[in-house]
Amino acid sequence: EVSAHLLPVWIKGSEAHRAELCRRFDRAPKPMFYRPEFLLTVWADYLAESGLTADKADPDAFLRFGYARLLDSRQPRYEAMARWGVTVTPEDLAGVASPADFDALVARALDRRAADPTLTA
Repeated sequence: EVSAHLLPVWIKGSEAHRAELCRRFDRAPKPMFYRPEFLLTVWADYLAESGLTADKADPDAFLRFGYARLLDSRQPRYEAMARWGVTVTPEDLAGVASPADFDALVARALDRRAADPTLTA
């Protein structure tokens, strides 16, 4: 339904990009959405690995602990959604400085997809 009205754009990151996202998150954690079942699993893992009880846990330390796991858990969903859109890389985005640059980037991704029917994203 979403792709009937919008064009999903997946920013497919490399391991280096993932490491940079984790580094930036470590420097300035922010609230993130966790699926309830995933949150409970990561919370249990955090408590087990840290040796802390829930009342002694540091919320920022927990967020840092779970962030990379959260990124990893989302990748299969993002990849599946990309079938209905286009895929770009962080390197592609590096040159984007304006809405027109972004539009041109998406147009190139659409052209790549049209030229190669085996591309799913």
